[in-house]
Amino acid sequence: MFKALLNGVFAAVLLAVTPVVARAEPLVLKLAHQWPQDEHDYVVAAGVKFAKEVEQRTNGEIKIQFYPAESLVKARDLHVALKTGTVDLAIYPYIYAAGALPELNLILMPGIWKTHEDVYRFRTTPVWAALEDKINAYGFKTLSWIQIAGGVASTGNPIRVPEDVKGLKVRASGKYMELAMKNIGASPVSMPSSEVYNAMQLGLLSGMWTSSSSFGAFRLYEVAKSYVSPQDYSLYFTIEPIAISMRTWRKLTPEQQKILMEVGRSLEPEALAGAKAEDTRIADKFANSGVKVEKLTLDQWNAWQEPFRVSHDQFRQDVPTAAKLLDMMIDEYR
Repeated sequence: MFKALLNGVFAAVLLAVTPVVARAEPLVLKLAHQWPQDEHDYVVAAGVKFAKEVEQRTNGEIKIQFYPAESLVKARDLHVALKTGTVDLAIYPYIYAAGALPELNLILMPGIWKTHEDVYRFRTTPVWAALEDKINAYGFKTLSWIQIAGGVASTGNPIRVPEDVKGLKVRASGKYMELAMKNIGASPVSMPSSEVYNAMQLGLLSGMWTSSSSFGAFRLYEVAKSYVSPQDYSLYFTIEPIAISMRTWRKLTPEQQKILMEVGRSLEPEALAGAKAEDTRIADKFANSGVKVEKLTLDQWNAWQEPFRVSHDQFRQDVPTAAKLLDMMIDEYR
């Protein structure tokens, strides 16, 4: 009895002096985006793969929780949410931040990029490095480059060259493309994507440029008669990367930062392939709905250069500090 009591006391003493190694709670990062959480969407799929690989490579130290469909913050406010640290990560079109960072109008500037390869190469240019510095100083950082292209759908004849939009009400892509349309003789119309279907159906809108994914999501192939696909050349490109708040970035260890950057970069070739596949999928959607589908040719792309020079000149006036960056872009892709 006495021996058993001693053994019990001895065991209790051991427990008291033996250090308990507790597993630290994982760091949960909030990732927001504007789309439904549908992994058939290559943009969302890239985000999901990013989250899984980060968790795996950090041995569970970092977990990423998704807030899709603007459930945490409105898409156009994401740059502010990143700046303040309200969200840790986001996938969103960087053009939404152009109000705060006017230099970012360059990523939706018409008449610069012809192909997906042009856009993909841009991420390694000095111009993008300068823009990334601006973005970092503002409050967020690019982890993974994701790009999109778009064509133009119309309720009448195909829109191939500038003459085709004269007298039409069109929804362009960004204010500098709208300026060019107005100078050509078209009437630019600004409206959210959710209203375009009814506007085209009622004849209030004759044509529109938007991303391939948006054409599919809003079933615009049901109300169009013609579609010029971006599969070869396009007037519409922009980027919607995976970004991290600089406030969150600074809280990570150097090893964690390294992992996030490596995972992000590793996903970029797959995201590029996804963008191209999306262009083809949407072109097939239009064709299968009885819409006349064409591809923009290089000669047709070149035909837009004269009206787009007006847009370039206006940008130089609007953002003189970035005029040199625009000139560098033009020289890079001429």
